[in-house]
Amino acid sequence: MKKKTTEISINTSSGAEKVENIEKEVKKENGSSAKSVKSTVKKTEKEAPAVKKTEMEKEAADARVEAALKRKQAQEKRNAERKARAEKKAEARKKWLAERKAAMEKRKAEKKAKAEKHAAERKALAEKRAAEKEAKLRERAHAKANRNNAQSKKKANKAKNGERKDNRNKGYGGWIAAVVSLGVVSLALATTVTVGAMEMRKGRDALMGAYKSTMYELTGIMENVDSDLDRIRISASPAQQSRILTDLLVQARLAELDVEKLPISAEENRNVTVFINRTAAECERMLSKLRNGEELNEYDRQVLERLYQTNHTMREEINNLVSNMTDKDLMDYVKKGTGGMKAALDKLQQTTLEENKEKIENKLEEGKEKLKEGKDKIEEKLKEGKDKVEEKIKQPMGAGMERTKPEKLIEGEKPRVEAAKAEELCKRYFSDYKIAEFQCVGETVTQGYAAYNVQGYDDKGNLLFAEVSQENGTLMRFDYYEDCSGETFDIRNAERIAEEFLEKLGYDDMEVVRLRANGSLSDFTFVYEDDGVVYYPDEIVVKVCRTRGVVSGFDATKYLQNHRGRDELKVNISLAEAYGKLHKALSVESSRLAVVKTVRGERPAYEFLCEYEGENYFVFLDALNGEEISIINVKSIQ
Repeated sequence: MKKKTTEISINTSSGAEKVENIEKEVKKENGSSAKSVKSTVKKTEKEAPAVKKTEMEKEAADARVEAALKRKQAQEKRNAERKARAEKKAEARKKWLAERKAAMEKRKAEKKAKAEKHAAERKALAEKRAAEKEAKLRERAHAKANRNNAQSKKKANKAKNGERKDNRNKGYGGWIAAVVSLGVVSLALATTVTVGAMEMRKGRDALMGAYKSTMYELTGIMENVDSDLDRIRISASPAQQSRILTDLLVQARLAELDVEKLPISAEENRNVTVFINRTAAECERMLSKLRNGEELNEYDRQVLERLYQTNHTMREEINNLVSNMTDKDLMDYVKKGTGGMKAALDKLQQTTLEENKEKIENKLEEGKEKLKEGKDKIEEKLKEGKDKVEEKIKQPMGAGMERTKPEKLIEGEKPRVEAAKAEELCKRYFSDYKIAEFQCVGETVTQGYAAYNVQGYDDKGNLLFAEVSQENGTLMRFDYYEDCSGETFDIRNAERIAEEFLEKLGYDDMEVVRLRANGSLSDFTFVYEDDGVVYYPDEIVVKVCRTRGVVSGFDATKYLQNHRGRDELKVNISLAEAYGKLHKALSVESSRLAVVKTVRGERPAYEFLCEYEGENYFVFLDALNGEEISIINVKSIQ
């Protein structure tokens, strides 16, 4: 009976249910007493609170377990979401890197195409410079010959004025005396003839040298005239036109003076200088027109175009004349008026005599009348603007412009980089140059920076001289004096070598904008590029020797002085508005925003690569007011 009661107590969930079950059990059992039933009920009622407490604890434990499970599920969900976001971000970065790589490859392809496009022009320019160098060497050789002739004359005069030795011998008879006397007379006559011939030769060489010097000078002046006419014909800014025309007028006057010094007849002088005088007259007319507040019209542009074409042909003829002229040709022309120089001058005269000379002179007369009529008006305007001009001139150049100076050491401040550290840095910078040891040999202190002078020698005895900043140990410039006389590497490989050298030094986002080839040496000019904007003040020049394929020169002083964090560029005119200010005849191939340095400081500008009459130009327009800043022929910077 006791066993059954215990089992019933364990399996019930409350005291009332246990009592009910007990009563049922009691009814089934025959012979149980009422006293036993009451005892069992009382015992069950005492155990009920403990059972209830156990049940509540169990429910609380289950609730905690369930809460823990829910937290775990929430954490797993957050981890899954975080992982998904990380994968998405990684995928986006992978896509961005792929796009950047594609953009860099495209950019390299464009650079390669550009280099190939101008390869022929660079080669022609190199040949031209070689010819000019040869001409200079020829001139030096003639000068040396003149010096030798002067020394020979000096020796001859000394021999002439020296004491004569008495060669007579009294012991040999009269016939010997006669022979000796005849010899002395012959020697004196020969000496006189020789000295006279040397005097004539000296005078002739001096005259020929003067003529040649004038021809060389005339060639350089005509180059300047050609450059000015090249730029003025595509300029659309009155201010820029005025500057170019002023320089063109000066160059034309200088060319006229040189032509008058040449050994040519009055008629030939008149025929050659007619074009130069016409160029000067046109410059004066157009300058007066611009000062009067007028603009150059279509007729003026046609005149400038004809002047450019004629001068271009004339310049080539003069270059050919100077390059191919020999001493014999010059002497034949001076003595007889014949020879190769005569033919070249005849061709030059034919070039300068235009068929429409009378028409142009009539136009000039008309222009003079108009200028005469507007003289009073011009004087009145000049008087009105006199005070404004004087006030503007008194203002300091670049007033109102904020100038940021590069950080430099304060006078007397201890350098932050020691000399020994600079030597160690050079070992790292030039690890591929086989320099045994670097040594600090001095300092360079300027207004903008202070640097250590460090040098070392390679295994062949070639000197490498470098400047390292005392501020932070940056390599500022260096020169490697090695033999460079062959062309093992082409231009494209030399450019790649220069880019890799800059990357090694930590210069990123640099773009090559200029190339100058001088034999086996190639100078590459890099500028900083950021988000499609090129910053020309942040310039680095890298020189590559194409014999060994190494960088033999480096100059980053402009970059270090000008490079800084800049605010977002602000422009007052749009690209479309700037495009509309270009010369109408220009064909624009590309355009971008740039920062250039002018007398007024850094200016935002629109850079246009244009094509006109088969030649390429860079035209820079101020992005604040639309004025032309400069015009550069691509050939002049290669």
